[in-house]
Amino acid sequence: MSTAAILYLRRLPRLRSSLPLTNFTSSFYRLLSTAATTRSPPPNPHFAAVDYLIQSYGLPYDEALRASKRIQHLKSPDKPDAVLCFLRQTGISESDIRTAVSRDPRILVSHVEKNWRPNVVKLQEIGLSIEDISGIISRNPGLFQYNILPKIDFWMRALGSLENMSVLLKRGPTLINCSLEKVLVPNLSFLQKQCGLSVRQIVRLIKSASQLISLKPEAIKIKAKRAEELLGISCSSQMFVHALSTVAIVNESTIISRVDYLKSLGLSQEEVAIVICKVPMLLQRMEESLGRKMEFLMKEAGCGKIDVVHNPVLLCLSLEKRLIPRNLVRKLLKSKEFPVANKAFASFMQPSEKDFLEKFVIPYEHDIPGLGQAYADAYSGNTGSNK
Repeated sequence: MSTAAILYLRRLPRLRSSLPLTNFTSSFYRLLSTAATTRSPPPNPHFAAVDYLIQSYGLPYDEALRASKRIQHLKSPDKPDAVLCFLRQTGISESDIRTAVSRDPRILVSHVEKNWRPNVVKLQEIGLSIEDISGIISRNPGLFQYNILPKIDFWMRALGSLENMSVLLKRGPTLINCSLEKVLVPNLSFLQKQCGLSVRQIVRLIKSASQLISLKPEAIKIKAKRAEELLGISCSSQMFVHALSTVAIVNESTIISRVDYLKSLGLSQEEVAIVICKVPMLLQRMEESLGRKMEFLMKEAGCGKIDVVHNPVLLCLSLEKRLIPRNLVRKLLKSKEFPVANKAFASFMQPSEKDFLEKFVIPYEHDIPGLGQAYADAYSGNTGSNK
């Protein structure tokens, strides 16, 4: 290294405090680049990028080292500096910038004027706040590597509201980045015209299995046919959207295995068919979980097989957070012979948390001291009832 370079490096602490961060970093890298022309490359080829990510974005060393591999082709920090400047001027929070860069450092080489600015302006035009956009950048930075204006216009027309659009943007870049003509237009047309799905159901599908909509048109048709034939659920059923998400998430062999497992729990072929038609999402649950819940319902809760067949959603509820603690409340009410305890088991399990407390806990705390605390303990797993 030249004498000038050595003297410069000795002055780094003082220069760093007096220069803006980006100017300091740029000068530092220009010096190292000059030195590198007369010396062999340093042992760690990612050194410059790693140091830049730490200094400019505050990434921990391990994250910076990992991220540097995606931008090691950069010759200077000019383009990343431009991205950082734009994000800060726009009002994107430092923590969201740091998270976005850590998740997808390729955003640092995306063009500000061609991609970042028009995308952000468009999102503001459809009604998103800077706070909303900051969160989207943090969760899905890959959205901003390209100009996505045509995709935003398409999805706004298809989904019809900002609320639905927000759901889409939170699911990741897949449904924004795939081809309009080859994938999105034919798939949305198929789901709406051939499968009869409403906008609301399509939004539900985006939440549960967005990957389905990004499949090639022939592949999504195969999935729809499998939902009808394998699960026995017609596209005219309100449960068809759940059947579609199930076949998108669970492969055919696993579905067959779980059907056989439900039979092993004592359900007949006809009963399994009824259960699946009512709650196809049940096939997304692990077999061990289904077995534990079935055992609890039969042995601890006193349910009969017919109760499960009529209310298969019980097998989708959390054993620790729903079935066990609410059954404890039911037992305590029954021990005091309150008429409300004679309601069907499902009546205790299906209400929201707020409704459950208002119907079965709060009105009886005076007559059963500690009822609320007992429920809270059971919910937190502080009793032996869920062991």
